Amino acid sequence: MQISSLTVHCASLCLDVVNRESFEKLTIADIKSWQDELYSYIENRLEMVTCSEEKQHLFITSIRDEVLMILMLSKENLFAREPYWIIEKMQRKIALSTHLYINNSGL
Repeated sequence: MQISSLTVHCASLCLDVVNRESFEKLTIADIKSWQDELYSYIENRLEMVTCSEEKQHLFITSIRDEVLMILMLSKENLFAREPYWIIEKMQRKIALSTHLYINNSGL
């Protein structure tokens, strides 16, 4: 499996958050409140893509929502804190989202 740089960035972000001592004190609402910040984080790390702004927005939103889902799952499930699981989840979501929103942007 080839791992994209965006996968590494997002997985690293997830691992940084879940490994902080303060993570246990966070609520689901706290995590959800990071939507805009995560969107900007992903947008700033996105490599050049050739698609409409709408498709790019859908792509970034899809990746952001996967990061949020991983963080929320990590609150209750230790398996969701495993680095390999996080990398795999992120890579699959990025590949699917790339196919849906970037590669098919002419559709």
